[in-house]
Amino acid sequence: MTVRTRILLIFLVTLGSGFFVLERWLSLELRPRYYQSFEEPLVDMANILAEIAAPEFNQAAPRFDKLQAALTHVYARQVNADIYGLKKNDVDIRIYITDRAGTVLFDSYQLDVGKNFAGWRDVSRTLQGQYGARSSPNDKRMHGIEQRESNSIAYIAAPIYRGNDIIGVLSVGKPKVTVSHFIMAAREDLLWTVLGVTVLVIAIATMLYLWVSRPLYQAAQFAERIAAGEPVSVPDLGRNEIGTVVNAIDAMRKALDGKNYIEKYTQTLAHELKSPLTSIKASAELLLEEMPAAQRQRFIQNIQSENDRALNLIQRLLELAALENRQGSIEAQTVPLAELLDEIGGSLQGTLERRSVSLNLDNPITFSVQGERFLIRQALFNAIDNAIDFSPDAGRIHISGYADEDWLVVSIRDHGTGIPDYARERIFERFYSLPRPANRGRSSGLGLNFVKEVMELHQGRVELVSHDNGTEARLKFPQRG
Repeated sequence: MTVRTRILLIFLVTLGSGFFVLERWLSLELRPRYYQSFEEPLVDMANILAEIAAPEFNQAAPRFDKLQAALTHVYARQVNADIYGLKKNDVDIRIYITDRAGTVLFDSYQLDVGKNFAGWRDVSRTLQGQYGARSSPNDKRMHGIEQRESNSIAYIAAPIYRGNDIIGVLSVGKPKVTVSHFIMAAREDLLWTVLGVTVLVIAIATMLYLWVSRPLYQAAQFAERIAAGEPVSVPDLGRNEIGTVVNAIDAMRKALDGKNYIEKYTQTLAHELKSPLTSIKASAELLLEEMPAAQRQRFIQNIQSENDRALNLIQRLLELAALENRQGSIEAQTVPLAELLDEIGGSLQGTLERRSVSLNLDNPITFSVQGERFLIRQALFNAIDNAIDFSPDAGRIHISGYADEDWLVVSIRDHGTGIPDYARERIFERFYSLPRPANRGRSSGLGLNFVKEVMELHQGRVELVSHDNGTEARLKFPQRG
């Protein structure tokens, strides 16, 4: 798992945990706050009704006919109230009154008159001069706090005084189903709000994370491609810490490449130039001696040949060095291949006539490719020049172009000896070359390597295919949509 993935997972887990804790805390705080707002008006009602009921205790046998009649009419009312989504159609308040012994003297539901409620918490605590309240479930079979609370009745009691003496208790009962409705609705709204905010925050945070981590990912990819030795351009990551690191890596890469480049090419050039220089030196020393004119002419030609070989090697090394110094950048333009091949054919006319080799264009190449004209010309030139080297005198070279799936292909085929099996894996290696037919020596071994570098720089490829009577070089350029 990558570092950026771990950071994202830790961030999401932390964020989700935080919102979960927030939701649980709000839910736990929500319930008592709603019950406070539910219980507080019942306290007021109980105390008001206690004062109204107090005069009835002046009689030897208190009667509450007027209160019962009023409540009977109240229970028959059609309220038709819409309270924030709660449809309320009737009054569900229950009132009962006890004497100082806890005996029920009045019950608005007319269920428990004559029973002793002295043991009930609302009555017993009120008779003791304390705040009396209780909650009793309608159905004792209910399980879970939410079921019990939503199916229970809250009773709030108030003392009935004669002077300073408590002579009775009035309790007001109210089902909790209404407040439970509000709690559940509020919790649902809260849950959806928290969920919506969580999703929004996660989306924004993820976008912010990607915005911040993408440059880090690009920097890692840049470093990996450098380590793999691939040609790569410096990504533009802006003026920030990551951009500074990438620029520093690129500067370090250039410094190391420059050092390695000089060391490598100095060694290579010294090694490759040693042979022609040794030959020139030996021929020059022999020319100082007396010898027949024909032999002298042969040594002079050898000096010229080895000098040309050394100059060709230096030229190819310079071309390859210039190519590698581009570091993946090219000046892209539309390059018509037919025009380019005509130009190359003109440049090689002298060589073709000297060897009596003919260039045959099997079919007109009508397509163009995207890239740098100079480099594509050099690649095609090297490929055709290589085909000429391996063609027999008076041979033919066939050039054709065609589209192949995602590629635009230029095919260059000679009728030489082909590629030996032992050389197939090394044919594109730098400084690796095969002997030319008719004892024409070897090349610098840089031509095909140069072609490969140019094609890779253009996101293309080069392939050498051996046939029974020759070799085919296929230069594949990517088709641009």
